[in-house]
Amino acid sequence: MTTRPHTVSIADDDRARIPFALIAVLLLISSIAIVGVLESRDTPDVDTDQALAMDRAESVAVAELRQAVVRATEDAASAPVTSTDGADAPVSAAMDDDEAVFDQYLKLLIYREVSESFASTTQQFDGETTAKASVERLDWSDSDDLEAAIDRVSLEHGESGVLTVAVDGIELTVDETEGQTVTEHRELSVTVGTPLYQLKNRTDEFQSQLNTGFFESDGRYDGFGRYFAARIYPYTWGKAYYDRLGSGDRAFHNLTPNEHTEVMVNDAVFGLQEKTFGTTDPYKDRAMLLPTLCMAGDLTSSAGDIETSDFLPDGKASNLSNQTALCDSDLIDQDGELPDPPTVQDIVLTMLEDNVETDVEIQAHPFADVAYMQMASGMNIKEVEAEFDKKLLKSDRFNDYYLDSYFSDQVENGEIADNLGNYDEKVMSGIRGMYDSAEDRDEIKEVIEDIYNVEIHTQENGPFKDNMLPVPSPPEKWAQNPGNWSGPINVTYYASSSPADADVSINIDSNNENIEFDSQNLAKIDIKYKNSINVKAEWKHKDENRSSHTYWDRGNNITYNSNYEITGDFVSDTIAVERGSRRIQSLFEEDVWDEEYKTVQNFKDIETKAVRETFDLSSTSVESQELELEHEIESSSHSIITESDFDEVVPYSPNPDIDVEPRDKGELYKWALSELNQTHHEVVTSTEPHQTDLWNMIEKPSPLKKVKKNVSRLEGKLVYQNVSEPYDNTADLLRAEVRKQYFENTYDNIEQINGWHDDTLGESNAILNGLLGGLLDTSNDLLGGPMNFVDQMMDPETRPEDARASLEDSPLLEDVNYQVEASPTYLSLETVNRTDVPAVRPAGDDALAINNINETNHTPLGAGYFNGVGHPGFPLMPWPSLFYLQLDAYYLEVQGEYARFEVRANSGDPTSSSEMTYVREDTDVTIETPTWAEEKELTVGSVEPISFDNNLVIPIVVPSPQLMAKGSLGVGDTWRYKSSKSPRQECSTTWNNVGASFNGGNKNNCIAKEASDSLPV
Repeated sequence: MTTRPHTVSIADDDRARIPFALIAVLLLISSIAIVGVLESRDTPDVDTDQALAMDRAESVAVAELRQAVVRATEDAASAPVTSTDGADAPVSAAMDDDEAVFDQYLKLLIYREVSESFASTTQQFDGETTAKASVERLDWSDSDDLEAAIDRVSLEHGESGVLTVAVDGIELTVDETEGQTVTEHRELSVTVGTPLYQLKNRTDEFQSQLNTGFFESDGRYDGFGRYFAARIYPYTWGKAYYDRLGSGDRAFHNLTPNEHTEVMVNDAVFGLQEKTFGTTDPYKDRAMLLPTLCMAGDLTSSAGDIETSDFLPDGKASNLSNQTALCDSDLIDQDGELPDPPTVQDIVLTMLEDNVETDVEIQAHPFADVAYMQMASGMNIKEVEAEFDKKLLKSDRFNDYYLDSYFSDQVENGEIADNLGNYDEKVMSGIRGMYDSAEDRDEIKEVIEDIYNVEIHTQENGPFKDNMLPVPSPPEKWAQNPGNWSGPINVTYYASSSPADADVSINIDSNNENIEFDSQNLAKIDIKYKNSINVKAEWKHKDENRSSHTYWDRGNNITYNSNYEITGDFVSDTIAVERGSRRIQSLFEEDVWDEEYKTVQNFKDIETKAVRETFDLSSTSVESQELELEHEIESSSHSIITESDFDEVVPYSPNPDIDVEPRDKGELYKWALSELNQTHHEVVTSTEPHQTDLWNMIEKPSPLKKVKKNVSRLEGKLVYQNVSEPYDNTADLLRAEVRKQYFENTYDNIEQINGWHDDTLGESNAILNGLLGGLLDTSNDLLGGPMNFVDQMMDPETRPEDARASLEDSPLLEDVNYQVEASPTYLSLETVNRTDVPAVRPAGDDALAINNINETNHTPLGAGYFNGVGHPGFPLMPWPSLFYLQLDAYYLEVQGEYARFEVRANSGDPTSSSEMTYVREDTDVTIETPTWAEEKELTVGSVEPISFDNNLVIPIVVPSPQLMAKGSLGVGDTWRYKSSKSPRQECSTTWNNVGASFNGGNKNNCIAKEASDSLPV
């Protein structure tokens, strides 16, 4: 073991370490060098007074900048330019299209305030030094100067309530009385606490929310379209179902009157105020009270069993529900505490929950009726009605109203479908074809033919010959010199002229108890024939001069025979009932049973028929057939020499076709039809309807198919009801097969109609758009979207609720809250003037420009509706017995504008608070220029008022009697009827003329004028 040395060379150190001693030496050498350099430099000559003055100048400039920013933000809030419309040319030219107009406007205000403030502010100290700040003066009529001023100001408003402003090119000047003037250019910035952008952003959001349509919210409960729908959908559906489920005259001849739309529009707008600002106009409750009570009063006066108290909490009804002339009262102007009225949502949800019944039942009736028509000869729906109407009325399932509607030979408004080309082509033609083909079919007759069907199969064995034919005797037997003869030649056979003997034996081989349908043995036929055959032959002598020798030979008892087997396959294998496994009791014998069709021949005598057809006989009994066939053979005995001769003589036809008819086919048909009638009646009255709801009826896949399962529960019981096992006879089998085929047809009809229903739902957007004259965007789910929304409204668990905005904390502002003041508070369909609403002014003008307060009017709201179909609605699946839903569609459009909309932000605590008011009104904005400018003022743009234009489609679907067998038919306004005073469309006098300077409007230029397509009705 060696000892490690105590010193290590740097180069040899494999640990990559530098010794601290070496570092110390290097630091010492460096410090000595630095000291030498510093000691060699000259001492600087610093003017401490001038530097202090420059710092003070910057401090003063920053303070003035901060105040200038505050003043500018207040001015910007009071007149927040949103557009350069109306601006002077230099301003329009200076504005950058890529930057927000408001930001550039605020920058211009800040620059103006900074210019004015710096010009009048000078800081003096020590009696000899003056400090001041300045920015470059502008030519306010020069767009380049204005653009440069905007570019020198930068804004940053990242955090809530915090605005950072930087101004570049600020000149700081220090001037000494007996000294030199020093100037520096700096960029100075300040950060201030201001709610300006909070106010602006929330107000912009409010404007955006007002113009967000139902389909623009991505399915969220957001925007005016959804907020308005949350009120108008329950209201219209509630009214529609109140009439649908009532049995008397319609209570509501107009589902969407504009005066009620006005109430719900305002309630939705207040909801959006709450959602956006966390508060509403403080006069909201007072403004909403009278219109809401008036709407409730209208509903109660139209619907006799609805009272105003229905909309009020317990104990709150006494001071409101008994008031008369609610609409003429002056509650809106009362001072003091208001009564506790119903809210709009109280009213509409009460209408929805109390009246709308969405549970529906899909009956088997329509599918089964078509199946019945397919089975019966030439049956149409009127004949079906005649057969079953009284019977069905006696059942507990259906009432008069249902049956009258069900068996109607036409559907009201069905012609509307003919005007919607694709709909008619895809669905209507199929439905008509199904009915037409059903009336032309006669499947009971087809089933009878299938039951009384037999296929005969025959098998032949033979013919055989038991012994040889005689041969000519050789010369050795008859000649002395046999060698002189050659032959035989000219050999000829002759049947004996004595009577031949044919023997035919027919054995019936059928079994008649519990037998199968196929390969049944029917008969075995043995044929034997015996006769004597002579043969004649010539022999030729070698001496040509001698004549030939003829010699006869005879063969006795030459016997021929053949045998045949006849089998049959009975009843077509295409029948649907159990065939092979159940068997049949009586197939070949007549059966008498305890039914109206008493005597059933089955396939009686099929054996002898098969023999007769196989051998072309006329006899019908076995004995006579044997004799007839024997005689037929014997009569041809002269021609029977060989087996093939025998085979040709036997009149055998393999696999003959045999037509089998039941006893009295007409009587059997009537009996089978009467059995089917009982089955059909039981199916229609006993099949449990498929329970579903309206929402499933208007979305794919169609729920119609599910009724099949309920029908099938009866099939096993009814098909084999009173049917024996094995089948008693062919009539017993026929009964089961008729029933089975009826069920199969019912299932096929369910499948087919289910497919048509899916086609209808697939065309729903086009149908709705067609009914409303092309007013809608078919890229949206025009039916499914609204229907899903109504479904959510029906369930308190899924019902959307209005939101309340949360207020964001600011690091520079404490306890910020908002106050909304709208002018007018309530957007009415009536015009207002300055007496009503002081904020009213002409478009783009100033209130001071109005000499007479009544010279100008303001229109807060315009509304119009268009009813696409009218009562009784558009029949989906429009065909008697097969339409399940009735649809009507309303198109509503509302337009609104505030004369003035203010949002005030308060911040601070009770001992110290500040506020800012952000104002949107229709006005041009002019700013005063600095005092040295040639132009005293400059128009920088305009402020757009808070306004909106929104529309909503309201599809209302009610079940027809086939789904809800009660109430009165239909949905929709009654404008179709001459006695009705309800118009198809109506627009307020303020329609298309909202805002300042109302000029009288054009009520007749309503929604239908805007339809791009021709209206179907």
